[in-house]
Amino acid sequence: MPATRVAGVREAGPGCLALAAPRYEVLPVSGVVDRCRALPSGATVTVTCSPRHGIEHTLETAVELRRLDLRVVPHVAARLLKSRGHLDDVLGRLTAEELDEVFLVGGDSPQPQGPYASGLEVLETLDSLSQRPRLIGVPAYPEGHGIIDAGRLRASLAAKAAVAHYAVTQLCFDAGVILDWLTAQRRDGFSLPVYLGVAGRVDPARLMRIGMRIGLGPSMRLLRRQGGLVGRLLGANRRRQDALLEALAAAVDQPALNIAGIHVYTFNEVDASRACLESLRRKHCRDSCQPDSRRRSAAAAMTITS
Repeated sequence: MPATRVAGVREAGPGCLALAAPRYEVLPVSGVVDRCRALPSGATVTVTCSPRHGIEHTLETAVELRRLDLRVVPHVAARLLKSRGHLDDVLGRLTAEELDEVFLVGGDSPQPQGPYASGLEVLETLDSLSQRPRLIGVPAYPEGHGIIDAGRLRASLAAKAAVAHYAVTQLCFDAGVILDWLTAQRRDGFSLPVYLGVAGRVDPARLMRIGMRIGLGPSMRLLRRQGGLVGRLLGANRRRQDALLEALAAAVDQPALNIAGIHVYTFNEVDASRACLESLRRKHCRDSCQPDSRRRSAAAAMTITS
């Protein structure tokens, strides 16, 4: 397995690589393209999809971002697909724009706008098609879902694993919760590579407001019951957030967990999030990477293949 070069060390382990090359999630709102100019060429950016803006706006933003020489992954919300023909149109647009990866979600629309009520239903349709994205990601919920019960979540994720290529965990503020969930999933036979979802460097008050607006209320209440972690994490002391990222980066070094990398929910604070990850990457690499050829990188294990 060839070594992977990262600035500052001769060879880098997978945890170092995860911090060096995270996925950045952004919202397709005014100014986002300019904000993403802070990212290096080839960085991966995922673009969310909401009932307010629709799938087409997500795709338009994805096309603009791709012109910045970024690897762009548009989200497609199943509940916003108006018909099978609409799905075909979306797939055609992806092909035409050379966007070969999508992140498939159920979507936040209270009622489906067409025949698809869940991401799994769209996945099952895609499985029968020759024209489909090369890579498909799906969401996972370490702390559960506000509407879907735990049993249905487990069954849905297991079914999605037959078609999808990777999963991304919902935003979470507790490394222990994330890693306990992932360990249990591996024990139960779930084998998809998983990106671990964390908040970027976002203003604490804004993060709390956004978290409540996008449905993280149950998660936050759970964390408060676990000792008020949210209040401490979202306070002035950002070291707790750094510790979360450091713990997850260290877990990437455990091959049995099959962690693909870090997924950063930037809420469009792209430059600040990038700088935070780079600072932590330098520290993690300095502390954990041996500067000699005996340290082999696990870059191949972090590569998602079709």
